[in-house]
Amino acid sequence: MSRFTLERGHWYACEIIGDEFDADRCSYTPIKVFAVMPGDTGKRQFELDFHHANYPAGVQHKRYRLRTIERGERYLLAQSLDHSPTRFLQIYAITPDWFRNHFPGMQPDISNFAGWLDRLG
Repeated sequence: MSRFTLERGHWYACEIIGDEFDADRCSYTPIKVFAVMPGDTGKRQFELDFHHANYPAGVQHKRYRLRTIERGERYLLAQSLDHSPTRFLQIYAITPDWFRNHFPGMQPDISNFAGWLDRLG
């Protein structure tokens, strides 16, 4: 079984789950991975350096320390070690349909989706 892997320079869909969010307890954001740095061996920890497109300009560059909870074929579920209350991140492939569902006011360029995403940040 192959497992989901975050690749530098790629965009992903991210659901950030936590008690501080609205009634759905979830915030949706496209993220672009700048780097993934392994942490302590055997503790399933890593640092994720990324562009958080759903944050205001000037505070979109983020680095979270994360612990992998589950890594499936099509997603990664991780717990932030930097936030209290606890936040969980579910990260998976981003698609134009995902984008339209969560950001209905925006119309992604389907013919050049990766290029369109790069204009976000």
